[in-house]
Amino acid sequence: MPASSRPPTRQRVEPPSLTAGPGDDARFAAWLQRTRESERAALARELHDELGAILTAARLDAAWISAQPASHEPAIAQRLAALQQVLMQGIELKRRIIDDLHPTILTHLGLPAALEQLLASHRMRFPGRVSASLDPAVRLAGEPALALYRIVQEALTNIHKYARADLVRVTLRRVQGRIELAIDDDGTGFDADAVGPDRHGLAGMRHRMLAVGGRLAVTSTKGCGTSIRASLPVPARERAQTSPRRQPSSIPAAAFGGGSGRQQPPAQQRVTAPHLQP
Repeated sequence: MPASSRPPTRQRVEPPSLTAGPGDDARFAAWLQRTRESERAALARELHDELGAILTAARLDAAWISAQPASHEPAIAQRLAALQQVLMQGIELKRRIIDDLHPTILTHLGLPAALEQLLASHRMRFPGRVSASLDPAVRLAGEPALALYRIVQEALTNIHKYARADLVRVTLRRVQGRIELAIDDDGTGFDADAVGPDRHGLAGMRHRMLAVGGRLAVTSTKGCGTSIRASLPVPARERAQTSPRRQPSSIPAAAFGGGSGRQQPPAQQRVTAPHLQP
């Protein structure tokens, strides 16, 4: 990772002064998320600097050993090749962990590109189909962009672990002065009314949206998949830089229709998420 891509140095995030007044929940949620991201960035920097240096030194030593005459012995050459492969796997694992902790692509290329990379990584591990409709014109930076990125990241993790879904769809677009994100799957679903306080993933999503002045809605039924809708206002600076244009209608939160017991996505349109075929 180039020096310009390294996570920022660790900074202390002061807690807000809460006096049980209006907006306290939002201020506390914002402080909580900033604290969490500061810790993530600090850990990512430690991994980049310390673990990265160790793995690089080991790889150089392995390369030096491979250049020695004794390394041409079949048994030694075989073990050395295995060692080099393990080192490369370790370097790749370090890179993935750092990207998960602190997605630098979000800063350099923007939210749509960062989500596309996240989905590409998920496709390699997910046995089903992942479809995306990401509007490249969406321009979002800072905490709002990171909040939406983390929501998709958490949702994909939950789908991979629990949902047993065949189809996943992620939609990002700008709608009438708001940025809207939709994540749908046709997995096992859950009883949304019975979700307890131990469901930290959903609580974290809500805290993130509260911190940036957004809204979150989660709809799920056992056997009928899950739909997540996140929405936040377009920042004033982005509204000023973007010329007015005709906006599509809001992303619907209605359940998928279908007669097979599993939910199916709606038909593909230019302004809606694409139709997924199993």
